[in-house]
Amino acid sequence: SSGINAEYGHPDCIMLNFTIKLISDAGFTDEISSVSTASQQIDVFSRILKTSVASILQFRGSSLENIISDLVKLVCSSKHTYFYTIALLHQASKDRGTGYKLRYLSQELERRARHMGRDTCYITLAMCGAAAYPTIYQSLTSMLTLSKNALNSGDVTTLYHLYSEDDPPPVAFLRLPQLFELLIDALYSPTERSRNTEHNDKYIYVLAYGVSVTERWDKEERRSINTKRLEQTINAIEKTHKLAKLDDMPEWLCNIETVFKYLKYPVVSMGIIKYCKEVTMDSSYFKGVTDSVPLHLIMIDEIANNHPLHHDTVFQFLKQLFERSHEHLQELEQIEIRKMIIDRMVHLLCVGHVIPVIQYMKYCLDNETADKSLIRHFAAEVMEVTTSPYSAEFIAEFLPIAKNPDITAPLRNSNESDSISQFIEYCGG
Repeated sequence: SSGINAEYGHPDCIMLNFTIKLISDAGFTDEISSVSTASQQIDVFSRILKTSVASILQFRGSSLENIISDLVKLVCSSKHTYFYTIALLHQASKDRGTGYKLRYLSQELERRARHMGRDTCYITLAMCGAAAYPTIYQSLTSMLTLSKNALNSGDVTTLYHLYSEDDPPPVAFLRLPQLFELLIDALYSPTERSRNTEHNDKYIYVLAYGVSVTERWDKEERRSINTKRLEQTINAIEKTHKLAKLDDMPEWLCNIETVFKYLKYPVVSMGIIKYCKEVTMDSSYFKGVTDSVPLHLIMIDEIANNHPLHHDTVFQFLKQLFERSHEHLQELEQIEIRKMIIDRMVHLLCVGHVIPVIQYMKYCLDNETADKSLIRHFAAEVMEVTTSPYSAEFIAEFLPIAKNPDITAPLRNSNESDSISQFIEYCGG
């Protein structure tokens, strides 16, 4: 570890660079997965990349984020390493067994690289073959380059017309996370007023086509296009988009049954998360709430029920909501609001997002960023919805909370028949 720390301060040191190569040759690639020098030697970099990708494909646990973060640092250390990695993942993603996982990893690397200020647009379009379609290539680059990163009606209209033809271009050109994000923001942000709404149908069509249409290919030849889910996806986006733009609670309530049906569509759920995030982050939101659980958070619960892949997005939203200031409210009102948000986190825990939720509450306890009564409420709720056997990872994260007398003493009784005492006893005291 001291050698690695030294490397960050002296990246051009020949002795340290040689040491990094020896570590790699000895098979200890995990020890240098985040070291920038590794990106300067192709054999070392390739070995670390192979090890990291294999770990991600096989890993099951809460520290997966750390592996991905280290990989991002390494891959994004230069344009060459980024291009090399994306090209390898693109080729490997053609495998039918693990291809979808590698495509997801490639998209995640692209997303994080963009957030680090890297312009990934041209490499992304090169990998999917968009350069062979000049009109599409021009439209996408004019919207997705780092300097633009914004939709415009003219280019979206071009995409709409191309994908409305009898022989449309490959759907892969629309399956770009950045394009999806921009379309969802435009359609579901209640505050977005900058564009001409007469083109809404085209925005909706392009988004729906990208998420619902599938193709069957035989090598380089497209055999079929399946559009059977396109019309219903358009209807789902159109209905919920109108409700988000109207932002009128009575309208939401009148259509709640339809909304819950449409929340089963992943793209609609992402749009509703976007909408709920903007609405609830308004400083006056909770001041006007009279329901025990507002409709916006009920929809968030339903999204968590339906879409495991949205769990982290939901969790990040709940954390932001939990941490934000509510200075305009009385202290007891603030506590009740945060308890309500904790209940949403416990619901997220119940549907599978267990360890990240517990780790976050443990972080709040260790860093004293939340009132102890809130941590106590969380502990009580967790004990109510869980039972033995407990995994080793669950025990490692929750036991420190359970053993903290400041948190759980009021929840325990003298004969130790309470759930906290029983949990501690299960863990061996």
